[in-house]
Amino acid sequence: MQWVGRTWRRWSKGIKLMAPLLFWGLTAAPSFVESKEGAFELAGYADVQTGSKALAGQLFDRQGYRPVIDTAVEDIYLALSANQLDKALKLTDRLLAEFPNFHLGYMIRGDILSMKAGRMVRSIGDIPNVPKSKQDDLADLKAEAVARFRAVRDRPKRDLLPAELVELDSDQRYVILVDTSRSRLFLYENAFPYPRLVTDFYISQGRMGAVKSKEGDKRTPIGVYTITELLPKEKLSDFYGPIALPINYPNTWDKRLGKTGNGIWLHGMPKSYVSRPPKASDGCVVLANQDLLALKQFVRVGNTQVLIAERLDFVPQDVWQTQRKASIRVLKAWKDDLEKGLSKGLAHYSSEVRIDGKDLGAWQRAKHLDQKGFGTIKINDITMMRYPSEKNDMMWVSFRQEDRVSGEVRKQQYWMKVGTRWQIVQEDTEKL
Repeated sequence: MQWVGRTWRRWSKGIKLMAPLLFWGLTAAPSFVESKEGAFELAGYADVQTGSKALAGQLFDRQGYRPVIDTAVEDIYLALSANQLDKALKLTDRLLAEFPNFHLGYMIRGDILSMKAGRMVRSIGDIPNVPKSKQDDLADLKAEAVARFRAVRDRPKRDLLPAELVELDSDQRYVILVDTSRSRLFLYENAFPYPRLVTDFYISQGRMGAVKSKEGDKRTPIGVYTITELLPKEKLSDFYGPIALPINYPNTWDKRLGKTGNGIWLHGMPKSYVSRPPKASDGCVVLANQDLLALKQFVRVGNTQVLIAERLDFVPQDVWQTQRKASIRVLKAWKDDLEKGLSKGLAHYSSEVRIDGKDLGAWQRAKHLDQKGFGTIKINDITMMRYPSEKNDMMWVSFRQEDRVSGEVRKQQYWMKVGTRWQIVQEDTEKL
C-alpha cells in the first residue's frame, strides 16, 4: 500500500497551501465531526507528553497502557476536529517516522495535504482515479480509519460500566472484553466498588465478521472463553507475532449448539506489519504486537476470561448495580431452593438442560438423588457475566460449590431467560 503515500506526495507537490479545513464532511461516519457534548472523554489515557522522545517510549501512565498508534491517531483526529491542520500534519509525520509501515498514516497525510491546498476532501481517503487493483486496499484503509476515529468519538465515559460484567471472583484481577462492532478490546481491572477500565486496543476480527458457527467460516466467535495457554514466539511463525493466547472455543455451550472449529487465538502480526484492517483474520482476534505484549502482563493462563460480543452494553453505575443485584438474586434463589429440596431446586432447570452431558433424568439417576436434596450448599469464588447470545438473554456463571452430594467442585452454568424466568440450560462440573 505504499502507492498511497507516493500518490499523495506526487499530487501535493508544489500546491499552494491556502484553504481551511473541510473535515471529511461526507465521510462514512459523519457523526464523528461534532460531539453533541462538545468534548471527548478519553478514558484510560493521559495527555501527550510533549517533552518525551519516541512514541513507543510512552507506554504506561496512570497505571494504564498507552496504545502507541491508537494514541497518536487520536491526537491527529482531535487536531483535525479543531481545524489545526499544521498540528495534525506534524503529528502524522512523527507517527510515520516511527512507524513507516503504518499505511493508514499515508492516507491521512494525503487528506491533510489536500485540505491544506484547498482541495475539497469529500470523504476519508478521497483519492481520485484509484486503479482497480488497489481499490480493495483503499477500502480496507478507509474501514480502519472509520474504526479508529469511532473509538475516539464513541469511547464510553468513565462513569459507564459494561453490563456484561456482573461479578468477578476476587482471585480474578483482570478480564478482557472484545467488542467486534467497535473493533476494540477493553481491559478491565477487578476494582472495588466498580470494574475499572485500564485501557482499550484496536483489534482486527474475522474477514466475515462475528458469530462463528462452523469451521472455516472466517468468523470470530461470540461468547465467554478462557485463555488456555501462552504460546511463545519459538512455537510460532512470524505471521502470529511475538506470542499467541489461545482460548477454549468451542466451549460447552458452543458444542451444545453444534458449533465447530478450533484454533481461535488472540495473537499479533508479522514484523513487517503494525496494523491490519478491521476484518482481516480467519476468526482470531488480532492486535498490534506492542499492544499484545502489553496485554500479556495482565493475563493469567486458565484464569483470565475473554468475553467476545457483537456490541457491549455500557450503562450508568446505578443501572449496572441494579442489574448486578438482580442477577445475584437469581443465583441465590437457586442455591436456597436446592437446599430446601430437590423438587424446588429442579424448578430452576430447563426441561432441556444438559448437566455434565446428561439430560435431567439421566443426571438424577447417575447421582442417585432423592427428594432430600443437597443439604447445606456453600458457594464461593463467583464470577458472573451476561453471555453474548443471538437470541435470548443469557448469563454465564462460574463458582466453587461444596455440599454432601457433590463434594467440592467447580461449576459453570449457562442461564437463559425464557419469558420472565431465568432457567439453567447447561451445567458443567469439575471435581476439585
